[in-house]
Amino acid sequence: MLAALVLLGACVPHATVAPPARGGGTAPVASAPANDAQAVHAGINRHRRSRGCAPLVWSEGGARAAQRHSEDMARRRYFSHTSPEGSQPWDRMRAQGLSFSRAAENIAMNGGGAQEAVRGWINSPGHRANIENCALTHTGVGVAAHYWTQVFFTAAGQ
Repeated sequence: MLAALVLLGACVPHATVAPPARGGGTAPVASAPANDAQAVHAGINRHRRSRGCAPLVWSEGGARAAQRHSEDMARRRYFSHTSPEGSQPWDRMRAQGLSFSRAAENIAMNGGGAQEAVRGWINSPGHRANIENCALTHTGVGVAAHYWTQVFFTAAGQ
């Protein structure tokens, strides 16, 4: 399952909410190793270069925003750009100290690993539009359980 959202651009359809954890509790979250996030970053940058875009610059703040969103979705078993309390991708990015002129987010829910997440996003028109948007310059990736989040942004003043 995939979802994409773009700020300052076309909004593409996004996800459904997954059923809550049994017993009403929260699910334990297993964060993926950093190399999964780096594998997504490398795969996305390979695709961008093939389309004439500059590679995305890694952002630790973007990675923290993405990681926290993936962990929250995994823990509370929902799948959406909007948290149950209503926070949006740009809210999470600003909470990590990011200042930007444009931003976008791709999310995925899969158990197949980094290559499957990248392949799924590239094969989806809305996600691919975020990936191939050469005006977006920075990124961060987060993975928890089978929830993947990638944020994209252009730093303010760029």
